[in-house]
Amino acid sequence: MTDTQHLRTLLGKRLEVVQEIARLNARQLQNRQIASGLELEVMLCERNLSRGEDATAAAQRLAEARAQHAAAENALAEDARDLMEWHGQLDALDREISEP
Repeated sequence: MTDTQHLRTLLGKRLEVVQEIARLNARQLQNRQIASGLELEVMLCERNLSRGEDATAAAQRLAEARAQHAAAENALAEDARDLMEWHGQLDALDREISEP
């Protein structure tokens, strides 16, 4: 493989990595929005519970909202790990591309 072909291959791989990073960034944004909405839901449920509204239903909804919020937070942590991995791949490709 010539140097030009190798460089084209590396640039193609780099483009794929950048596209995956963009996809992961979009997923992370969506998960952050979901987590924020669920955080508000938890606060609303806590408020309803403190006001003495139907305690059983409010407590059940609060437990569900907390579980969903925890799942969203876990998804955000997974997004962060995935992004770190892909950024590492991008850095490695950039180093290889920049070598003479």
